Amino acid sequence: MSKRHRHSEIKEEQDIISKLPDALLTHILSFLPEADANRTRILSNRWKDIWAFLPNLRFVMPFCWSAEEVKKFHDSVDQVIAFRGVMHTNRFYLYCSKNCDYNRFYEWLCAIVKYKVQEIELRFPADRFRVKFCWNLFRSCNALVGLTLRGEFVLDVPEDELLFPCLKKINLVSVVYSGDQSLTNLISGCPVLEELFVERQVIGSSDNLEVFKVSSPSLKRLRMSFSLCVRGDYKAVIDAPNLEYMYIVDVISSHYTFPNPLMSLVEVYMKTPAVRNTEYLLPTLSSVKSLTLTDSTLTAIHNADAVTIGIFDNLVKLVIGVDSRIGWLLLPTLFEKMPNLEHITFMDGLVPFPREQHPFNMNWDPLLDPPDCLRHKMKEIKILNKEAITQEELPLIRYKSEN
Repeated sequence: MSKRHRHSEIKEEQDIISKLPDALLTHILSFLPEADANRTRILSNRWKDIWAFLPNLRFVMPFCWSAEEVKKFHDSVDQVIAFRGVMHTNRFYLYCSKNCDYNRFYEWLCAIVKYKVQEIELRFPADRFRVKFCWNLFRSCNALVGLTLRGEFVLDVPEDELLFPCLKKINLVSVVYSGDQSLTNLISGCPVLEELFVERQVIGSSDNLEVFKVSSPSLKRLRMSFSLCVRGDYKAVIDAPNLEYMYIVDVISSHYTFPNPLMSLVEVYMKTPAVRNTEYLLPTLSSVKSLTLTDSTLTAIHNADAVTIGIFDNLVKLVIGVDSRIGWLLLPTLFEKMPNLEHITFMDGLVPFPREQHPFNMNWDPLLDPPDCLRHKMKEIKILNKEAITQEELPLIRYKSEN
């Protein structure tokens, strides 16, 4: 027997996985990331169609294909959906290029929605004229709980009392809106919405959204990341009385409005360099238990003379950054307003990193009478330094440890 023949026999005997039943192989592949699971179809003819029966489907249409290759992609999606028949789908991901046939795209969505898909993620190209989202399709969909839309296409949402009856989570990333009312209509058309993430990052142009308005009695988690490059008079209105978590990274808004108090708010992350933002945001955070303030936010608070820092009676955890210009100047004021604080984390250490690039003035004048939180409540102080502790930092460390 030749060496090559013996090697072939050994290799065949070792391929135990390929001999497993389809149902078991599908279950194993379901634990892989979608992209990795899709790649298994190139292993052999045995694996060619297994991925099509996974609970999560992922289709990516690359750019710059010939007409023949575009047709091949469309046909492959048709084939997979036909293979599955009435099989349930957990998650459907589709990345469209400008060559996408949107009529066939609509047919795919119809089939997926019909068979009770739970999550849909769609990524469209910057095609403001051809992409039309099919809102009517989802009014009777009682299984869809998650929707993600990405791409610089125009989102034009009709005014309707009910768009998504069971939708609990929405992600909107780099979307262009037909106007302010489009976002308002979308949120109001989701009666059980619990989580919303909006990223505004349209390169080189506006997203047509001047007033970011969220009005939802069911919303519990709100994440906002606003970093448009185009100047404008942007505002935010948040009416979510049952909100529990709020994440704000906002470098564009000049005004925040809260029609109802956020009494259910538990955790907040705030990064906003605009002075006016802190004037509107801080008074709404008095009920939080966990608060993160970045270095730019602390600077805005310091520079805003009109800011009134209320008492944070419920706050037990504070995560802060230190700005090179104001140093530790604001720390005594903050600690006095947080009588029940138990945990402090300096996210970037006690001085900015790297030190050579940041001339640092500590502005530290220790209080003769330490705040109550340092004397009676403090359990943990974390200093996440990226460099070795210097002599300049020791007074603050000693002050906190001794009190």
